Amino acid sequence: MSFDGFPPGVRYFPIPAPIFGPLLEEIDTLGELKTVIRVLWMIQQKKGPIKFVTQNEILADRTLINALGKTELVISSIQAAVSRGIFIKTQHENGSPVYATNSDFNRRSAGNFGISPDDSYTLEPEPWEAAEILPSIYSLYEQNIGILTPIIGEQIGEAEDKYPAVWITDAIKESASQNKRSWAYISGILERWHREGREGKDDGKPSRRTSKSRYI
Repeated sequence: MSFDGFPPGVRYFPIPAPIFGPLLEEIDTLGELKTVIRVLWMIQQKKGPIKFVTQNEILADRTLINALGKTELVISSIQAAVSRGIFIKTQHENGSPVYATNSDFNRRSAGNFGISPDDSYTLEPEPWEAAEILPSIYSLYEQNIGILTPIIGEQIGEAEDKYPAVWITDAIKESASQNKRSWAYISGILERWHREGREGKDDGKPSRRTSKSRYI
């Protein structure tokens, strides 16, 4: 399937310059390159003084799994990126392994945010459900708004119980068209429609859900 081109208002995100220079020369597998790009994107979606992604988030990422085909390849690719020095692998205070960009700030600050170095931790893959069972609303959110975290997944699930599926779909599209890419903005649209009504739209009965957020 051919790509139709970038739409108006497409989002951009920063990539460290060495990725396009010496690291591009050194990275020797397509799997590692895809993993580096996707994980950098995931990290950029985070907020807070130190940004990182957990092992579970990486292994549950539908785009990355589809791009590489196997969970084992994702694991070996992220490990290769750590060995190459692109990411640092640390351990959160709750025991979960996490990954952050290998910056001076992150190396110095990791211990201040409940994270400590853990070079010996072995990755164990988590169960992952195939893309075909992923509800289209969740997929639409990922494609147009941002990374789907467990908290956002739960909030979308609650909205599905309250509003028609078409409302949620339209609210996501409207949010993206206004470049207001957050669940809070989408939720505000839904609340307004619920309060004021939507002429010509369906009756406001909750949509039926088949696979709540087990895929997260």
